[in-house]
Amino acid sequence: MLRIEKSGLTRYEITSDGRLLTVVEGRSGGQFRLDGTSYRIRRRFRTYQLLTADGSVLASTHRPGTRTWSVESGGSELRFRRTGRRDHAQVDEAGNTVGTVAAGTADLSGVKPALQVFVLTALAMRSRRRRVVVVAGS
Repeated sequence: MLRIEKSGLTRYEITSDGRLLTVVEGRSGGQFRLDGTSYRIRRRFRTYQLLTADGSVLASTHRPGTRTWSVESGGSELRFRRTGRRDHAQVDEAGNTVGTVAAGTADLSGVKPALQVFVLTALAMRSRRRRVVVVAGS
């Protein structure tokens, strides 16, 4: 299980079973290293993209955080359904829950670690942006 915690203005620490896995640095996008490979997260309009160091797109979100949303990667699709204010269930084609993302944690067995980091970080950045907009608009 992965956990994300904000540790600065633009820094997120991702831990796995209590030990530091990686650090994502960035405001509405970011960079991180995992198993010796560099990745970048880029925000474009209402989506996020996971990029390799050379700029190739590995994955992209579609409507992150809404009632139903997805992540496309390598011709396959991870589908999610929001189950609470900050909770999301990963669902299969039949609608069965196969993983969860809830309150800064992710239990997405069978999903590559880089994609798990991407999903957690995209949701954290999206919810941060929504809070900033609400506060600014108050």
